[in-house]
Amino acid sequence: MKRAVLRTISLAMLTAAVIFIVCAVSNPTLGTAVYIGGFEFGAEQWKICYAVYAVVTVGLFTASFFVKNKKQK
Repeated sequence: MKRAVLRTISLAMLTAAVIFIVCAVSNPTLGTAVYIGGFEFGAEQWKICYAVYAVVTVGLFTASFFVKNKKQK
């Protein structure tokens, strides 16, 4: 895959991730807790999940700049 196409796709994914995180954090139901068995998954846990998602997305976007072009025969 050409680097320009890869960077365009990764930029689109980064933009979608930023929009998703902004919408998710501004949602008023972020404070409601979800119970999984005896574990309470509250607002702080959701914020941690969103932060991990943001870090992974930024990492993948950054990694797209280090991909080498394949040599064609």
